Amino acid sequence: MKNSITLCILVFFICSCRKDSQEKHAGPDPVKVDLTSKVSCSVSGYVSDENGDPIIFAQVFSGDKQTVTDKYGFFSIENVSLPATAGLIKVVSNRYFIGYRTFSPQKGKGSFVHIGMIPKKEAGVVDAATGGEATTLEGGKVVLPANAVVVAAGGAPYAGKVHIYVRWIDPAGGSGLQLGVPGDGRGADNSGFLKTLKSYGIMAVELAGDGGQLLQIAPGKTATINIPIPSSLSSAAPATIPLWAFNDSLGLWRQEGVATKNGNVFTGASPHFSFWNGAEGADLVNFKARIVDAAAHPLANVPVSITPVGIPLNTGYGRFGFSDADGNVIGAIPANSSLVLQVMTPCTTPAYAQSFSSTFTDIDLGQITGNMGQNIVTITGTVTNCDHQPVSNGYVQTYDHGFYHRIPIVNGSFSLSGITCTNLAVNVVAVDNTTHQQGEPKTVMLTAGNNDLGALTACGSSTMGSLSYTIDNVTTNITEPADTIGGYFLVPIPDAPASKWTQIITLSGNVDHNPQLTFQFDGESAAGEGHHVTEVFSPKFPGGRGYWPVPITVNITEYGEIGGFISGSFSNQLIDFANNGIHTFSCTFRIRRYN
Repeated sequence: MKNSITLCILVFFICSCRKDSQEKHAGPDPVKVDLTSKVSCSVSGYVSDENGDPIIFAQVFSGDKQTVTDKYGFFSIENVSLPATAGLIKVVSNRYFIGYRTFSPQKGKGSFVHIGMIPKKEAGVVDAATGGEATTLEGGKVVLPANAVVVAAGGAPYAGKVHIYVRWIDPAGGSGLQLGVPGDGRGADNSGFLKTLKSYGIMAVELAGDGGQLLQIAPGKTATINIPIPSSLSSAAPATIPLWAFNDSLGLWRQEGVATKNGNVFTGASPHFSFWNGAEGADLVNFKARIVDAAAHPLANVPVSITPVGIPLNTGYGRFGFSDADGNVIGAIPANSSLVLQVMTPCTTPAYAQSFSSTFTDIDLGQITGNMGQNIVTITGTVTNCDHQPVSNGYVQTYDHGFYHRIPIVNGSFSLSGITCTNLAVNVVAVDNTTHQQGEPKTVMLTAGNNDLGALTACGSSTMGSLSYTIDNVTTNITEPADTIGGYFLVPIPDAPASKWTQIITLSGNVDHNPQLTFQFDGESAAGEGHHVTEVFSPKFPGGRGYWPVPITVNITEYGEIGGFISGSFSNQLIDFANNGIHTFSCTFRIRRYN
């Protein structure tokens, strides 16, 4: 999946040398990190895993606002106040390290980001009292001293097993894993000045207790970390290198020490765990450009790479970024360097290249119009609702094979110019935000030039969950988006078939209210009658709970994949838990599946 922002950026390249204190600084004026100057903006984008597949229902935070990703991994946050220097998006999802993406927000405008999430891998388990070490296949290592671990929430000393999760990120690797690197390639050095980083290796480390609680290094203690150096960068790696930790208060990497080269690893001390980066810092200047086609249409959300001239992609000196909806790329690049900008396809093959040089002042390349040939596609069409009227508030979603775009519908029409791989088959679905209806997904083969998808329909399937239950002939209807309803497939450890349950929970639009209805039923994640329920919880019962002495059948008519829907019904007389009163009860539901 290839979508997101203002160019997050991009390049690690060192082009300055040490000067003695008597020489005049030859470079751009140093820039202090300023988080006090803020702008109001909007930001949207996609969250994906290492394979480019969407991560559904991940929690997304920016400023004082939060949301969740939908079934395409898409999210949107409107009218949020963020530092102009470094706007930050934070993403939390089970089984993954926390994802971060930093961008340069534009006042009153929308930015796009693409955040890759890195799965956690347990490298080892040690005893907190004795300490120990954990290693990765690539040579990464974490060494914990004895009695050096506390519970992150509150700082209480921790005694027990410590689960060490470690992932090494190769700065010379492919774009999929690099999308999981926090930030945008910038850091704050020991003097608080902004630098662009040339990375020689990055590690993500997290500690957890037996109960899953997050752990940290105790104050006054340090752990030892070994960060592997990729073979392609080993000969150029210096004997010592600054060590940087990602700081989510700054939205930037922050210099926190020095690491020493020992063979093919950098060894350093870590007073806390986060993402750690062995990198050199270089002077930077601000960069902007606008990517358009021959007709001056902006190319939205296309991958862009900037690297030093003569340096291949994925050799530690470059990163991918993405244009926004208006084709703009904005960020920071190394000062005083000979560089090449490459517009990429979702397959990460170059479609167009342009050389340029940076100086010690900010640079604007203006509109870049290149011959990108068969890689440029335009998608057009119209969309009507269930009343056969033009959709006025909705979107067309394209997905699969790295071509993820959310195209707004304007007065019943839509249009997008972008870059794709040759003859790419993608799925397309039209959604009406007003009626919360969507049409059936349609597979289209995109070819170079204009692709008229014709008349699409945003009708046929509801995008909202709903639940209705009746107690003694009194019916309560719960519908989204006014209320929140979620379905969760629960598989406790050990993973035995008898222990599999699905939980349905409804929440009021008022966060201070208790759930209106909650129940669980057993069985596999499949349709049919092999499901049973024994109790339901609701404040409408005098005792807050009703139960069946013998489990009753739940008829599941639909059990979708994550992001799909769980639909079903059940009914029977039940007993109130508090006073043993007999009640008639029935329930029907169509609920979005969250995991």
